[in-house]
Amino acid sequence: MRRISGLLAGLLAAAALAGAVPLAAQAPPPEPAPATGAPAVPVPAEIDTAVPAYTYEVRGRRDPFRSLLLRQQVERTGIAGPAGMLVDELELQGTIRTKTGWIAMMRGADNRSYLLKKGMTVFDGEVIDITATEVTFRQNVNDPTNPKPFRDVVKAIALQRKP
Repeated sequence: MRRISGLLAGLLAAAALAGAVPLAAQAPPPEPAPATGAPAVPVPAEIDTAVPAYTYEVRGRRDPFRSLLLRQQVERTGIAGPAGMLVDELELQGTIRTKTGWIAMMRGADNRSYLLKKGMTVFDGEVIDITATEVTFRQNVNDPTNPKPFRDVVKAIALQRKP
């Protein structure tokens, strides 16, 4: 026990002495005296070492931060009503039987109801048939690999149960 306490006291004394002695590296270096016979060289002002801001040039490439899984938005003009909506944005709410044929009640992307008859056009297609439970659209497709420039899309009434 005495041996350990003596050893600790010796270590503390050595640490105190080591902290009191100034190190040679801490002293500032002496400045050299300027030469009197040599012409004075002008010291340049501070050199601007700032890096210019980086700007990304698109050059026709896609935005790397946009998802590849999301569909691209089709650019549309500001046509109001069903003529300015895609087939995928319309939802069949019901059908009405009249003397002249069937009329489809559709809900658009703006959450408003519209009445469509056979032959009416929407932004990317037209209504080709209306029955009691479904509406058939002929949607224009811009796909060079598809042999037909259109596809038929059938929208059926979604029957909802009342809770």
